[in-house]
Amino acid sequence: MTAATFVRSWPSVFAWGAGLITAALGAGAITRPDSGAVADGLGIGLVALGLAALAWGGVVLWAGRLVVPALVLGGSLITIFGVTALLFVVPAHTSVLAVAAASLLLVIVGASVAVHLRHQRRSASATRTAQPMSVVGLLVAAAVIAVVVTPALGATQNAVLLRDDGTVPVISHEGH
Repeated sequence: MTAATFVRSWPSVFAWGAGLITAALGAGAITRPDSGAVADGLGIGLVALGLAALAWGGVVLWAGRLVVPALVLGGSLITIFGVTALLFVVPAHTSVLAVAAASLLLVIVGASVAVHLRHQRRSASATRTAQPMSVVGLLVAAAVIAVVVTPALGATQNAVLLRDDGTVPVISHEGH
């Protein structure tokens, strides 16, 4: 197993993590009863971008190569700006941890596709054949994502549920 095969599966898994966090941030902006039109519009856009990241990650794993890298590079930048803008639109109910985690994952995805684009431009005769994915690389990436995404999603929920007095309600699941 080469280093390239080991790392090839990472962008798709990192896109899944960023997509989950982005969709959660967007959903949190939409579901707040006191959210305004700007927060709703930004939230809808972030949910769409999050779902697009999830779909792209699946297509990359299926195809065995990075697909539409230029579009993904632009989408990563737009998503980073979108989650950061949410911090300014709804600062009290947006998790800084979630925004930082999503941005970090999106920077990794963007850097991966930028390197891919640069390599593709240097070798004009590059063929677009599917490359094998590394199961070990996929498992390591999934472990890294679990450590980053799970706390970010928890922080997103806490930020959305935050009351004006600074407390978070306890949700009981009695009878389950």
